[in-house]
Amino acid sequence: VLMALLALALRAALPQHAPTTTMPYAHVLRSTLQLVRRHPVLLRRGLYQAAMFGAFSAFWTTVSYVLTGPHFHYSPIGVGLFALVGAAGAAVAPFTGHWADRGLVRPMTGIAFAVAALAFALAGFGQSHITLIALAAILIDTAVQSTLILGQHTIYQLDPNARARLNSAFIAIFFVGGALGSQLGSIAYHAAGWTAVTVLGAALPVLGLLHWTTERRTA
Repeated sequence: VLMALLALALRAALPQHAPTTTMPYAHVLRSTLQLVRRHPVLLRRGLYQAAMFGAFSAFWTTVSYVLTGPHFHYSPIGVGLFALVGAAGAAVAPFTGHWADRGLVRPMTGIAFAVAALAFALAGFGQSHITLIALAAILIDTAVQSTLILGQHTIYQLDPNARARLNSAFIAIFFVGGALGSQLGSIAYHAAGWTAVTVLGAALPVLGLLHWTTERRTA
């Protein structure tokens, strides 16, 4: 009921915008794929974010199993409240934008990968320590938020006239990573527990970091 009311409210409140192009939708999709081929940086940033979002999804898909387990006995409401901890990661957004404007995209991307890997190490040691898991959640969300902003800052400069399509391709690439991270995280947890999840979660940003080392400084 609430969703239906929200849909009606949005329909009434959102402004009406006429399409700015007469290009058929199929051509828009085709041109989006062409952007990926034309701009290697777009694919690179998408893969960076896919690794980070995969790690993020692996963590948040499985941490509820730990919180409701024998160490913590959290209720569903408790798990939901714990998830709010991750919102602290949004506080980094204005700082990340400032760093990007100062030309620090490349070094800050590497730092974000390292922070994410460190966060999963903390999470691994924190299986019975809620403070460490909470700190890991904040660091993971901060790192993922940072690479997202840095990535968008980078791709928007590739073609100012195609920013919507660039962003669509970017999001599509990293959402594939997120879906795979959720699936692999669940498989890892049921196969070998929380330790396996933290190893998986750390491995993804480490792979991203290795790929980052091949990036030209002018990219």
